[in-house]
Amino acid sequence: MRRRTLLRSAAVAATIGGAGVVGAGGNRGGQETTTGAQQTTTEDQQTTEQSDAAEQTTTAEGEFSIRSPAWENGETIPTEYTCEGANVSPPLSIANPPERTEAFALVMDDPDAPNPPFVHWLLWNVPGDAREIPEGVPAEETVESLDGTTQGANGTGELGYIGPCPPRGDPQHTYLFELYALESPLDLDPGAAYEEVLNALFPVAIARARYVGQYERGEATTTP
Repeated sequence: MRRRTLLRSAAVAATIGGAGVVGAGGNRGGQETTTGAQQTTTEDQQTTEQSDAAEQTTTAEGEFSIRSPAWENGETIPTEYTCEGANVSPPLSIANPPERTEAFALVMDDPDAPNPPFVHWLLWNVPGDAREIPEGVPAEETVESLDGTTQGANGTGELGYIGPCPPRGDPQHTYLFELYALESPLDLDPGAAYEEVLNALFPVAIARARYVGQYERGEATTTP
């Protein structure tokens, strides 16, 4: 996983359970002077400590988690769920959310995109008692099959899921599926953008789980 992926991940994790909101970019500046460098080092240490704490959310049944039966964590996302296949959303399962969970929000993005992060999916107000997000969630503002779950705009400006589609020739990209357990639903209109969703969910997020996929596009082929 690339360095910028790790930096962004630490920054996002640091917001869970904290008082402030850290931007999704993750990179920190301010190293032009000795004082700035010391401050950056301290902030990074604090971020790492907070990130470690956020990753250890457990219940009596086990660790809060999200996974997909379609691939192993950190492995290649099947073509079916990408722009080279059917471009449908993958099946996901949820386990061991905190007791206070009233709803879930899902953010899928590509921090290895040319202008990171590229947003692939924004989904919120999944009911707190849900344990599955089925394959092929339709591109609807409100998903009735998920009891009124709401969807936001992806990186193309369209509603709902858009699969991995990195530039040809790029090394494999990392795709983060981050599920947030919320103590209250989000008051957002359908089609909300990435920053709007993050700003709304951070204050009510009580835990986060992550699942990772990788994808690299094949070489273009031509038909004789």
